[in-house]
Amino acid sequence: MQIIDLSPAVDGATAVWPGDAPFRLQRRWSIAAGDSVSVQTITSTGHVGAHIDAPAHVLEGAPDAASIDLDACIGSCLVLDVSELVDRSSDPFRFAPESAIRARIADVSPAPVERLLLRHRAAPGNDWMPKSPGVDPAFVRWFAEQGGRLLGIDLDSFDPLQDTVLAAHRAAIAAEVVLLEGLDLALAPEGPGELIAFPLRLVGADASPVRAVLRRP
Repeated sequence: MQIIDLSPAVDGATAVWPGDAPFRLQRRWSIAAGDSVSVQTITSTGHVGAHIDAPAHVLEGAPDAASIDLDACIGSCLVLDVSELVDRSSDPFRFAPESAIRARIADVSPAPVERLLLRHRAAPGNDWMPKSPGVDPAFVRWFAEQGGRLLGIDLDSFDPLQDTVLAAHRAAIAAEVVLLEGLDLALAPEGPGELIAFPLRLVGADASPVRAVLRRP
C-alpha cells in the first residue's frame, strides 16, 4: 500500500490569506532552558495549509468545523488533472469549465464519484497563486447532483481571491459537499485511490487544518 501525503508542510513562512493570522509557534517551556518538558503555543488561522472550510465560513449561523461530516472525509476518491483546462490568459485565471471536467471524469472513472481531487497546478509546488481561478460553480452543482460528497483542490480557494460572491462555496454548502482546500497534489497520480482527510473537532471554528493522505495499492 502506497501512502501519499497531500498536506503541504506548515511553518511561519506558509502563505495565508492577506490580512489573516500567519502560523506561529511560541515557546512556553523548554527542556533546553531547564524545564521538564517543551511546550509551545500555536497561533494560526484555521485556513492554513490543507484545510476544510466549514459552512460557517460563508454563512452566518451555519455548522462549524466540529460538525463536518467525517464519513465524507474518508473513502474512495478520484484524482483528476485539470491543469490544461485552466485559461491562464485572463486575470484571474478562468476556471476549468464544467463540461470539460465532466468529459475528463467520463474518460477515467464510472459515475458516481463521491470524492474528487482536482489538480490545477501545471508544475509542482504549493505557493500562493494570486490569479487563482477557483472552481466552476456549475461543476460543483453537477458534482453534488451525481452523488459527490467531497471536493478537494490544490488552490487557495474555491473562488477567485478577489471574489466576494463566493458562488462555488455557496453551491457546495447548499448541497452539503465538503470543501477541502490547499492540497499538495504534485505527487498524487491521476486515477482512483482512497482519501483520508479528517478535520479537528474545533467547536465554533469556520475551518480546520487536516492531514490529508491518499492511499493507493
